[in-house]
Amino acid sequence: MSIQLNARQAPITRLPDTLFREMNRYGVFNGAAMIAENGKVIYQHAYGYADFSLKKLNDNQTTFALGSVSKIFTAIAILQLRDNHRLSLGDPLTRFLPAFPYPDITIRHLLTHTSGLPDYELFEKAVAQQPEKKFYNADIIPYLKARDRPLAFKPGSQWQYCNLNFCLLALLVEKVSGKPFENYVTTKIFKPAGMRESYFYTGTSKDRPSQQAANHDYPFYFSSIPVNADSIQAVRWRTYNLNGLLGQGNIYTTTGDMIKFDQALYGHRLLKPATLAEAFTPAKLNDGSLSVSDNGPGKATYGLGWFILQDTTFGKVIFHTGGVPGAASIFIRNLTRKQALMLFDNTISPGLFRNAANILQALYGQQPVPVKKSLTREYAAALLSAGVDAAFTKLIGLKADSLHYTVVEDEFNDLGLQLLYASKSVNHQMMALEVLRLNIQLFPQSFNTYDSYAEALAFTGSPKEAIEMYKRSLVLNPDNKSGKKALDQLLNKENKATGQ
Repeated sequence: MSIQLNARQAPITRLPDTLFREMNRYGVFNGAAMIAENGKVIYQHAYGYADFSLKKLNDNQTTFALGSVSKIFTAIAILQLRDNHRLSLGDPLTRFLPAFPYPDITIRHLLTHTSGLPDYELFEKAVAQQPEKKFYNADIIPYLKARDRPLAFKPGSQWQYCNLNFCLLALLVEKVSGKPFENYVTTKIFKPAGMRESYFYTGTSKDRPSQQAANHDYPFYFSSIPVNADSIQAVRWRTYNLNGLLGQGNIYTTTGDMIKFDQALYGHRLLKPATLAEAFTPAKLNDGSLSVSDNGPGKATYGLGWFILQDTTFGKVIFHTGGVPGAASIFIRNLTRKQALMLFDNTISPGLFRNAANILQALYGQQPVPVKKSLTREYAAALLSAGVDAAFTKLIGLKADSLHYTVVEDEFNDLGLQLLYASKSVNHQMMALEVLRLNIQLFPQSFNTYDSYAEALAFTGSPKEAIEMYKRSLVLNPDNKSGKKALDQLLNKENKATGQ
């Protein structure tokens, strides 16, 4: 049951409680939530199943995947070592890891996602060639050297989120401290913060601890039942091949431990005040500008391991989001109001981060947006069971019920592409064309709807029509590099076919 400490706090928790219950009822939240204010838990509740196959419920002791929220802990480890004069943020990584092939990249570049390094695609070819191989942090530098390519941009000139930045930072922690990364974080962060339920886990679901939630996902948007993410072949490269990486993720914890962590930060048991202030300050690029991303509850800049919300209407808000196949998380701290919000979801429910922003609105005394159910799966179910006309009729009916349903462009796009590639069924491919064409009608100003429809047209043997759709996509977004490349390839084929 939810925790409501006294009558004064009851109004604060009642509205979020209603929102969480609606989110769970509408199938957009399955996990656990925690809200704290001034160090006191004012709301804590778990929803849905930790394991759907066993009908095991989530509870407040269930441990969930932090995903990229784990990066906060890596950043703290680096800043602790800096404060202990073991390193400087301006040091090139090669000072400590001489084999690293990019001498211009500093520790600060890694911390601020301004390195220009490749992300998981570094291992794409190797995973295809060695599907049973599991990769670890120690593999990163050898693969970077073997790749032998220039950086995507000059370090410090652009911001580009990159998981491998933080894997390299974990290697650095090991090199400087002389301890395995997991041991360092456990002894220097978890223990001082009192986080007794937190741990690293890089195994598979069959061996997971009994209190750990299984990560679930829908194999396709037209699926009706979530399954264990480990069983989905399309994401095996993350759940198995790259699951040995550390620093960027693979920490599991509870909502209760996260409030202990929140209070350890306020109590300066992990970092001194000046260092925290530095971490919560937006990092500037080489030209003095700030990079802005639309991540989580709104547009944000990035500091040293933290996103910083640009909107300061209700105070200074910092946060980090996380996502792995079958799970999502978000940790938000309003430093001005001393409020904290932790959401875990072990079914990677759509719209979790948007709904987190909605919860913040409620905490700030603002009227939240009503929770809505995405109609993508409702439409998909009708499409596969009753056909195009019945699905369109259902879509129009549910779309009219705007109080309870919403159409999400990305979900419709994913549905179309999954139908296109899910099988060799011509019927599925025709359905894919219908879905992607309909998405253009729903979102006519989105370049990506035309791009995806063009991809489907090319795949199903309509190159001339695909060319026109790619052209339309590029009118809306001339920077669509992948679309331009696909268009050029189609035009070259057409020219060869006509002898031009």
